[in-house]
Amino acid sequence: MFPCERCGLCCRSLAGVALAENMVLENGICKFLDEEKNLCRIYSARPIFCNVDAYYEKYLSGCMTREDFYSQNKKICEEIRRQKKCRNE
Repeated sequence: MFPCERCGLCCRSLAGVALAENMVLENGICKFLDEEKNLCRIYSARPIFCNVDAYYEKYLSGCMTREDFYSQNKKICEEIRRQKKCRNE
């Protein structure tokens, strides 16, 4: 299972993400994010692109390793955190 740290930043950074255009509020935050608890309100029924493991199994298992996919996702998480930190400084 992907080692998500549950920081919620990916759910707060959806502006401009085509796959999420029907989920994003004007402020760029997913409309399904419970901002007080920092958890998804539709977690068990979330879209496949929000589920790293299910997305890998359905679309990428035949062309890359799970470890490589996790590594790419981790890099994206780190970049989102870096950008968020820069905006807050």
